[in-house]
Amino acid sequence: MPGAPLNIEKPTSFDADECATLGRLASVIQESGHSETERFLGMIQDQFDRVSKVHEAVEAYPPIIGEVSLGGRKRGLDTLVDQLAGTDEGSVVVWLPTRAIVGRAQVLAELNAWRLMNYLAQEVAPENEDLVEEIDHWMHGCVYTRVAEDILQGLAMDETVPLEIRKEAVSSLCAFWESRHLYGARHFFPLLAATWAARRRIRVCVGTLLGVSEIIRLLQAGGDPEFVGHFAKNTLTEDEQQAFQEFLIGVSTEKIQSIAQLMEESGKSSITPEEAGIDQLDQKGLENQPECLRFYAFFRSRHLQASARRIRQLPGPKRTAEEYVMSYFLKSKESDAGTAGS
Repeated sequence: MPGAPLNIEKPTSFDADECATLGRLASVIQESGHSETERFLGMIQDQFDRVSKVHEAVEAYPPIIGEVSLGGRKRGLDTLVDQLAGTDEGSVVVWLPTRAIVGRAQVLAELNAWRLMNYLAQEVAPENEDLVEEIDHWMHGCVYTRVAEDILQGLAMDETVPLEIRKEAVSSLCAFWESRHLYGARHFFPLLAATWAARRRIRVCVGTLLGVSEIIRLLQAGGDPEFVGHFAKNTLTEDEQQAFQEFLIGVSTEKIQSIAQLMEESGKSSITPEEAGIDQLDQKGLENQPECLRFYAFFRSRHLQASARRIRQLPGPKRTAEEYVMSYFLKSKESDAGTAGS
């Protein structure tokens, strides 16, 4: 059997299931008879070792949760809430604990490692659908974790968000920073992870721009009923309605308004995505990249547009649909905690 077996016994941020996927990929490569078998196995080992070194760096920094004193200074949840409030996307990094910053690098290191594993699987055994799907699952997990952290951080920085919700956001961020596998998006916020997974499986049908067909498709594709149900309430603000439309249709509120004008001028009650110029998450320059990266770009474009509207006080949604739902989730969590303590 060509190639040396993988050495994956050292401490690592990959959990047991992820290590099992790496082992299966190595076995498939060993059995493939590919001319570059030994080189490919070496690449897997190198990536595992590099990610493990980043994990070692994360663990070298002290835990974030808990209060720490130094002379007359104290650091804890309240001080971190105060530090993050009022900061912005450009300056927040200087206020974050080092463990959090290195932890972000760890997630990106894992994502890039899985991207390489995907290339290797496609090269050696593209017909092995189970293995390819496993690797795709781990890639999306990294992206979901990154998006959830962006959402929580955005809420923590927003002074218009009630203090108790910002505290819950920071508390959840600290849990992420301590153990991303235990508190990762798939485990800690299943309603978001399920809905993100469903959204990437549906094809937009612009219809009447009300999003009714997309809501049905979202539920059929496995979207979390609580997520969808939140936007079906009669008490939604106009901003929330527009944010959900952006999430469903896949373009900005400004673009949706242009589409509505086009439909009115053409006398049509519905148009195809091609007529509307909707690219189905295929952002320019990312057409050949893994779907998870296109989805992250889809979220970030909406997040940055919403932030710009909030800063410049422009019309349109001031947060993404995911941020509105997360705010509601954290508010419910805080209310449940208060009820349990009474």
